[in-house]
Amino acid sequence: LESIRRHGFALMWASARLRAEAPVVTAAVRVDGRALQFASDALRADKAVVLEALKTHGGALLCAAAELRADRFVVREAIRRDGRALQFAPPRLREDKELVLEAVRQNGGALVCASRELREDMDVVLEAVRRDGRALAAAAAELRANPAVVLEAVKQDGMALQFAAPELCADRDVVLSAVREDGMALCGARVELRKDYEVVLAAVTNDGMALQFAAEGLKGNADIVAAAVKNHPRAIQFAAAGLKARRDIVLPAIKGEGSVLSLVRKDLRDNKRVVLSAVQQDGLALQFATKHLREDQDVVSTAVKANPLAQMFAVHKPANSSWARKVKVKHPAPKAWSKPPLMCR
Repeated sequence: LESIRRHGFALMWASARLRAEAPVVTAAVRVDGRALQFASDALRADKAVVLEALKTHGGALLCAAAELRADRFVVREAIRRDGRALQFAPPRLREDKELVLEAVRQNGGALVCASRELREDMDVVLEAVRRDGRALAAAAAELRANPAVVLEAVKQDGMALQFAAPELCADRDVVLSAVREDGMALCGARVELRKDYEVVLAAVTNDGMALQFAAEGLKGNADIVAAAVKNHPRAIQFAAAGLKARRDIVLPAIKGEGSVLSLVRKDLRDNKRVVLSAVQQDGLALQFATKHLREDQDVVSTAVKANPLAQMFAVHKPANSSWARKVKVKHPAPKAWSKPPLMCR
């Protein structure tokens, strides 16, 4: 019993006699309601025991006897803990608007468990998408084409745009709301809106990596790319080739993340000022510099100072040179050859 009080699932190893004793099972489900599955059939039909289980885990409703899963009071207790427990209720209760509203208020995703009629109900769907925007996927087609419903969904989760009707993916107000909440929602916008300066700027300001979904023309816009790399330095990889050669665009990205040096043009990887900025931020960025900068004492010493492991990417000069003394390159001493031990016969 002491073990069960600490770990409810210990009930699974108890004898059949103990799993039929109400005090033992009650102690187990108070720790973890899912332990109800190991109780005897009689106790899984005991309302008091089941209600104790539901206090810690709404999904324990699955383990209750069929007559209790059809009990409105029991189901309500389950969905108060976990709205998705509605899936274990019989169809009659999944058609109960009051119960379904309570379920989606607790977890918007519970909308998928509601009856078809309630997934067509404006009140129920609005409550669901306000808690979980992606619950829009379970709404009826006519509500996924309703601007009011879709706006509520994308305000909660921008990526809910992917479940909206196609005509709303071309609605500027809807898409702007979506990308302001999650820039990556730009991937669900129609092509004409990916060419819209304001929409794309809002997207990359929220998540720089959304630059990959912008129209090609805007990938070459300095203001758009600057906003993207300010939010996420690695967004530079999606910029037009011409902007990858501009120091005013590349330097802020490199100062944010030194390894971005690997994504820029070779002439910038050969630029001492750019490389110094990279290795100051991340010494290991030295590996992306050109060969002659990997043997430059200023660059290498800066990289090693930032991360001693950067030494492995330096092009080493002789150990007795002034360069090696300044950078403090450690050359391992050669190991003395030793005769292998004789094997016992």
